[in-house]
Amino acid sequence: MDKEQLQLTVLAVDDEPMNLKLIDALLRPLEVHLEFAEDGAKGLELLGRNQYDLLLFDIMMPGIDGLELCKLARKNPLYKDVPVMMLTALTGKEILLKAFEAGAVDYITKPFHGPELVYRVKAQLKLRQLQRRMETFTNELNLQVLKAMKTERDLLQSQLALSEANKTLVDWAHKDALTGLWNRRKAWDLMEYEAERSNRQKRTIGIAVMDLDRFKRVNDTLGHEVGDSVLKAAAAILGGNLRKGDILARWGGEEFLLVFPETDLEGSFQAANKMRLALEEAAWELPGVGGLTVSVGVAVKQPGESWNETLKQADDALYRAKGKGRNRVEGPAGVLS
Repeated sequence: MDKEQLQLTVLAVDDEPMNLKLIDALLRPLEVHLEFAEDGAKGLELLGRNQYDLLLFDIMMPGIDGLELCKLARKNPLYKDVPVMMLTALTGKEILLKAFEAGAVDYITKPFHGPELVYRVKAQLKLRQLQRRMETFTNELNLQVLKAMKTERDLLQSQLALSEANKTLVDWAHKDALTGLWNRRKAWDLMEYEAERSNRQKRTIGIAVMDLDRFKRVNDTLGHEVGDSVLKAAAAILGGNLRKGDILARWGGEEFLLVFPETDLEGSFQAANKMRLALEEAAWELPGVGGLTVSVGVAVKQPGESWNETLKQADDALYRAKGKGRNRVEGPAGVLS
């Protein structure tokens, strides 16, 4: 980390001492302040006593597990916007969905791949540092506003600057730091709004879960910097093919989520397939890897149905798309496949 940056603190909670030692060894070069707890109760105690900029929680722990610890942290105003990353050997969609619902922003699978852990942690710390700098700037500006201003013009200029600063901070909190798309937490807010609207109007909402095919090969062959460039380019291509009113978010890793308000299954399928073709036909220059394709699972939320039900249908369809050779769009079993 740049020594001119603000000092950042990290809390890791894991009931396996060897995991904590490994985290210490991997993150110590980042020049952050590290603290550790071997169970959820100790982690909760530290959260109440200190303030941290990044939280790493193991999901499976005796007593207070990582999911419950994350929920308790989010109830504390100090940790409303502090990133939480889950450490887990469980990679099933249901447990990861519960982690994101509890307030996590990312996860790392065990056993740790050292460079991946460091890379993901650095990305979250960079975002947190930007947030802290903006908070400091906003606080200083608020103090200036509270002082007697010499003229009405000075006051107006300060208020405009404060408004812009607050808008920027809100954007950082709601957008994915790498791609600039909506992040998972903001996507949930938009989805709940659309659900309320569709329930009133008795209309369906289409969704598509998209996963870049064999993306790990890009990182392994060409490095994480190229992988980041690919994710940003993919996000730009998808965004360029959005219809008015559609919602696009980075759902996690190399996965994207599309929401199609007031759209039936056939319309959602066609919109998702248009996205798939746009990615396939883009001029990718990935030596040793080839082109880039995406597999897509499509589903439709009926009025009154929960988002969890619809997302599970889309995830199941995505698995079928992967199993049938990738680079295809699959709908619910036996429909539009």
